[in-house]
Amino acid sequence: MAFLKHLPNILTVSRLFFTAAFLLIVAFTDFEGSHCAVRLDWAFVLFVVAGLTDIVDGHLARRLKVTGQFGRTFDPLVDKILVIGGFALFAYIGWALTAVYWWMLGVIVAREAFVTIVRHVSETQGKAFGATWAGKLKMFLQSFAIGTIIIYLGHFQDTPWAINLRNITVYVAVLFTACSALIYLPRLKHIRWKSAR
Repeated sequence: MAFLKHLPNILTVSRLFFTAAFLLIVAFTDFEGSHCAVRLDWAFVLFVVAGLTDIVDGHLARRLKVTGQFGRTFDPLVDKILVIGGFALFAYIGWALTAVYWWMLGVIVAREAFVTIVRHVSETQGKAFGATWAGKLKMFLQSFAIGTIIIYLGHFQDTPWAINLRNITVYVAVLFTACSALIYLPRLKHIRWKSAR
């Protein structure tokens, strides 16, 4: 029973290792080489497993009634490493292959930094800052875009419909990421900001 109580946090930590493996495979893949498809298939599997642990750990935490500050803080942090790391790699690889520009990465980083600051201040003041529908939908769209890019790079380069799908998913994810920050603006009213001296 004691192990079950720690299982959600164990899954969250394991997602960090899946994320690292996923990012390393993508970073060291030659996108024109003969082993490109195989490596990116493995990267896709690791990415999906990481995403599944994100779903399962939250569900288990609520079912076992072991939700706490560690989960509310570390879980979204690992999500940010997964998403920002993926988009950063894609921006480095180049927009021609991934449709990800550096400004898109800037939008994602700015949004995550803003929400992280608000979450940290809220938690330190004793106000729980759990996931919202906007945050969950944002994560889904970002993950879908990353998965689409991986499959595109591995199997459908130079395929017109795949290029269009890649572009649409990327722009939708980035646009909603920016808009989702607006959902958290009302929370600023409930935070006690210390005045500067």
